[in-house]
Amino acid sequence: MTETNGIDALAEEADVAFEDGEYETALEVFEEVLRRDPEHWGAALGRAESLHMLWRTEEALEAVRALKPQDDEEDDPDRSDLEGRILEALGRFEEAEQRFSEATRLDAEHYPPATRLGSDVFRTLLDKVLTSLPQVIREAVVEVPVVVEPKPTPEMADREPDINPEVLGLFVGTSVGDKVYAGSGYGDVVLLFQRNLERAGRSREEVSREIKITLLHEYGHYLGFDEEELEHLGLG
Repeated sequence: MTETNGIDALAEEADVAFEDGEYETALEVFEEVLRRDPEHWGAALGRAESLHMLWRTEEALEAVRALKPQDDEEDDPDRSDLEGRILEALGRFEEAEQRFSEATRLDAEHYPPATRLGSDVFRTLLDKVLTSLPQVIREAVVEVPVVVEPKPTPEMADREPDINPEVLGLFVGTSVGDKVYAGSGYGDVVLLFQRNLERAGRSREEVSREIKITLLHEYGHYLGFDEEELEHLGLG
């Protein structure tokens, strides 16, 4: 196997690990690719995104900005979008929107504008979705309310280490039949992350669908379904 083929195989291995949510492994392999080929663009972006998903946010921002071209060169839409997501994780929403807009300008097909909604409009969509849920879920909502937050935070991740900055929703608390207390800092709630959900759909209708899927998934966790069971039910 030539060195180039070996690097390509390593980069693919890193991509697979990232897609599987194995971000630590992905980071290690992306860094090995960069050790062998410091100019490997995909690995450099993958390293920055892995840092982002691991909540190493300041490092991720430094890494992705190191890839920004000179002022007289066109930016890469993947890079611009990633910088926006990292800035968003830092709560720097205005700066993030500038980067998202640039990604849209460069590649509107793959990076369409997010369906940004005011809090009242989002709540109206949410209320409509709640009325459409199966009865068993509507009954669960009475016991476990929905709380809308702009984004996941590092503090949430400290208590719920499996979440990442791009997650759409999260059940925190104790599932039915499980008496082990989960020290989340919340009571039993389902959290929805508005900015992530807005970017998941190209229209209000698509955002509504993502809200519904997320609610069904997270209340499924409350009702005691594991990930495999949720996948079987079409809620993965």
